[in-house]
Amino acid sequence: MSSQLEFSQLDYMHIHGLKPYESSKYIVDQISQKMDERLRQKGVRCFVGEPGNVCTSFLANIGVPVLQMLIVVVFYLMRICGLQRFTIDAQCASAAFIYLAFARDEEVDASQKYYSCASRWGHSSVVRAPLECCTKDADFLISKLDALVDRFDQ
Repeated sequence: MSSQLEFSQLDYMHIHGLKPYESSKYIVDQISQKMDERLRQKGVRCFVGEPGNVCTSFLANIGVPVLQMLIVVVFYLMRICGLQRFTIDAQCASAAFIYLAFARDEEVDASQKYYSCASRWGHSSVVRAPLECCTKDADFLISKLDALVDRFDQ
């Protein structure tokens, strides 16, 4: 989950923070709308999609297959309890991204975040919710991105 609490303009590269994953997701949320505004006139759109909680074979690959199986069981129990964000497999997790790739321009909105979801029985769906944006952080991050692009252009 993206978190403004884990982000600091003084440490925007998150070198000293404790939760770089959450901070990086927040950064993507912040720059997406600004990038969409800039690039839309060139035919490029920017959106944020989230796959939900997906089971990977990471633990099985490092020699802990019992723990991997336990996690899969817990994920399925969570989904059966009605938590739609436990998409579990790649097919359900890709629902938001497939929707965004094939939706008509008028069907999508850069101020929304698109979530892949799954019903109790594994039927995929896409849920959208407002993208929380802090204009101050977004402008700061875009200025840093512009400076980086300028350095590469030289």
